[in-house]
Amino acid sequence: MIEKRINEKLVRSFLDLIVMTILNGKPAYGYEIISVVHKEFGVLLSPGTLYPLLHSLEEKVLIESSQNGGRIVYKTSSKGEQQFKRTLNAFNLAVEKMSIFIRVAGGGKSSASLIDSSSVLHQS
Repeated sequence: MIEKRINEKLVRSFLDLIVMTILNGKPAYGYEIISVVHKEFGVLLSPGTLYPLLHSLEEKVLIESSQNGGRIVYKTSSKGEQQFKRTLNAFNLAVEKMSIFIRVAGGGKSSASLIDSSSVLHQS
């Protein structure tokens, strides 16, 4: 139960990155994105959650849309591909920092140990 709540929170917090990851691989239409998120994370997005995000990403010129057989297909733009790489790198660094912090702090380490671990993180 707690894993499901954490999973849902992470998906909703990083939905833009998840969508950009899906579209970075290949163009997709909205239902495909909803299906991938549900299959991979067990979170069922509503169209009311996904489509405003897609429109926002399109307004920022991070994705492009086109009509294909009556469906709107989304894909990353050149700007979106560059932004995706930068965002993914920043995300990976943040996850690494969080993981180290939780491992050290959760293990009952002293404040000095946290400071030592923190200095390692800032060298990255």
